[in-house]
Amino acid sequence: MSGRRLFAIIVIFVLAAGAWMVLAGSVQLRTDANEVRLGDEVSGLWGAPQVQEAPEFRYTVPGTEKKKGPRKSRQLDLVASDIAADFTLDQRRKGLLWYATYVVDFDAAYRVSNPTDHPVESTMRFRFPDPSGSYDGFTVRVDGEEVPVRYESGNATAEFKIEPGAAVSVDTGYRTNGMDNWAYRPSPGGASVIRDFELKMKTDFGKIDYPASGVSPTTAERSGSGWDLVWKYESVVSGREIGLVMPSPLNPGPLVARITAFAPVSLLFFFAALILLTATRSVRLHPVHYGFIAAAFFAFDLLLAYLADQIDINIAFVVAAATSVALVVGYLFVVVGKNVTLVEIAISQFVFLVLFSYSFFFEGFTGLAITVGAILTLAFFMAKTARVDWEAVFPRRGSAQEQPPQPMGDPVQTPQGWVAD
Repeated sequence: MSGRRLFAIIVIFVLAAGAWMVLAGSVQLRTDANEVRLGDEVSGLWGAPQVQEAPEFRYTVPGTEKKKGPRKSRQLDLVASDIAADFTLDQRRKGLLWYATYVVDFDAAYRVSNPTDHPVESTMRFRFPDPSGSYDGFTVRVDGEEVPVRYESGNATAEFKIEPGAAVSVDTGYRTNGMDNWAYRPSPGGASVIRDFELKMKTDFGKIDYPASGVSPTTAERSGSGWDLVWKYESVVSGREIGLVMPSPLNPGPLVARITAFAPVSLLFFFAALILLTATRSVRLHPVHYGFIAAAFFAFDLLLAYLADQIDINIAFVVAAATSVALVVGYLFVVVGKNVTLVEIAISQFVFLVLFSYSFFFEGFTGLAITVGAILTLAFFMAKTARVDWEAVFPRRGSAQEQPPQPMGDPVQTPQGWVAD
C-alpha cells in the first residue's frame, strides 16, 4: 500500500469522525431538550420525587390563651414511631428517556404522650410530600377513632385531647404516586433524639439503592422478587433522612450518545484490521472502498439514534447492527469475493462495531470490556503477522519492488549463447 492511499484513508476516517461528533451532539441535544419538558409532564401526570416528614405534635400552654397576642405552644415528643412503606415499581418511558415511577402505600402509627398533669388539646400538623399531589385514603385515627381533618396549603391538621400523663396512638396513611426516589425525614427540624423508631420498606423489585445522604437499613432480606428493608432504633440522635432510590432501565438517549461518540474509535480499530488483513493477503482496496465502508459504519449509529425513541433499545440495537454488518459484508463480497479474507473482515466488524458498542449497555464495565477486547485483538494480529515481510507489503518509494522493468538492449552472441547487452 502506497503512502498516498494511506493518507486518503486517514482523511476518510477524519471526515467520518467529524460526522459522528455532529450526530452525538444532536442526540445529546434532543435528550437534554426533552429531559426538562418530558420530566415535568411525567411529574405532573404521575407525581414528583417525595420526601415525607414526620408530623409535628404541639399543645397550647395552659393559661396563655387569655393573654393578648399569639398563643404560645409547645411541642410534644414522639414516644414511638411504627411506619410501613410498600413500593410497586411502574416505570414509564417518554421519547429517549425512562422515568422510575412508583406507587407507595404509606402507613404510620405514632405514639404521643402528655407530659403535663392536666388535659391538653393537641394539634397534629401533617405535611404532604407534594402539595399538588393526590393522596388516596388519607385519614387520621386517634386510639382507633377517626378525627376530623382540616386541609390547607398542602398540610393536614387534626386536633384531639390527651389526658394527664396519658399516651395516645395516632394512625394515618395514604396511597400515592411518585417518581425517582422516596424518603422519610424523622426529624424535620434537624438533628434530634429519635426514640423507639421502626420503618419497614417492602419492594417488588430487586435492584435497590439509597441516597448519598441517607442511612442504610439495619436489616435487609430478600422477599420474592423484592426486598424487606428495616430501619430500627431504640434511641438515636440523627438529622439524616431514610430513603430509597428507584431503579431505572438504561436511558436510550444518553446511551446512544455515548455509543455514537465512541464510534470513531471502533472504526479506527476496524480500519487497522482491514489494512492488515488485505495487505497480508494481497487484496487491493481503493480508498473509495474505505469511504463506503465508513458510511456503512455510520449507518449503524444513525439508524440507532432514530430507532431508539420509537422501539425498545435492545431491538433497535439489533436492527441497526444487522443493517450495518449486511452493508459492509455484502459490499465486500462483491469487491473481494467469497474467501477467507471476507470471513475475517466480517468477524472484525462484529467485534469492533457490535461487541464494542454493546459493552455500553453494562455501566461500569465498558472501559474494561473495550480494553480486554483491544488487547486480545492486538495479540491475534501480532501472532498472525509475526512472519510477514513488511518491506514487501509496504515497499519504500524507489525500492526494487516499485521500479518498473528496464528495457533490454540488443542481444550479444557469446561462447555460452545469446545474452542481453
